[in-house]
Amino acid sequence: MSRKREHAVDCEMGKRGVWLVKASAFLEITYVPRYLSDLWEANAGTDVGRLVIPIPKGDQTLGPAKIPDEHFFILGDVLNQTMAVLAEDKTGLNEEADIKSGRLSLEGRVVKRAECRPPASTSYLKMKIAQISNSGQPKKQVLQMEKAAVKFKPVAAHAEDMMRIKQKKEGAKTVRADRNVLMQALFHAFEKHQYYRLQDLQQLTQQPAGYVKELLTEIAVYNTAPPHKSMWELKPEYRDYAVQK
Repeated sequence: MSRKREHAVDCEMGKRGVWLVKASAFLEITYVPRYLSDLWEANAGTDVGRLVIPIPKGDQTLGPAKIPDEHFFILGDVLNQTMAVLAEDKTGLNEEADIKSGRLSLEGRVVKRAECRPPASTSYLKMKIAQISNSGQPKKQVLQMEKAAVKFKPVAAHAEDMMRIKQKKEGAKTVRADRNVLMQALFHAFEKHQYYRLQDLQQLTQQPAGYVKELLTEIAVYNTAPPHKSMWELKPEYRDYAVQK
């Protein structure tokens, strides 16, 4: 029962007769607000004008690109159709208005059809010409640049390449240390870690890579299989690692 009450439709105004009016929604022109149907939507719940059916008079002259003050209404009956106006009120939903349904109510049943047509006057034609002209303007324009703007300038050598070149030069210019001194330095390094890459040992000892590799072939083996692929470790006869219990 509570679910039915929650989704009930208020039919108090269901017998009221209303008109179904067809109005054109023109695009926004200069400083003039959107036309008729958008004007009604922006002022929902208030009266934005009156429908007057006077004796036909002469056409009035209006300024260029102005909305006509008078329109023709072509009336017609609703035959073989039953139509009603259903309204939804979401005033109490606040931030949940987009995900929940509001209170539904019938505002009336359609008893008349009316088509709102603007007068075929000079002012209306000027307004339509201005509308078509404005709508035909491209939103984005292509501009010819006199000088190309280079956002990313080419670099001859990146920082990583410069560092690599610097290391190679320093390694090439390094004076070879005594063979026994380099051997002790390698043993001292392997006391800290069991596996090393050739590049790491070259940086630790500050000696040429070829010289370091020459001594490694005497005291170490090169692993070619995982998990320590491409790394050096001491030969079994030179190892003296403490066994962890």
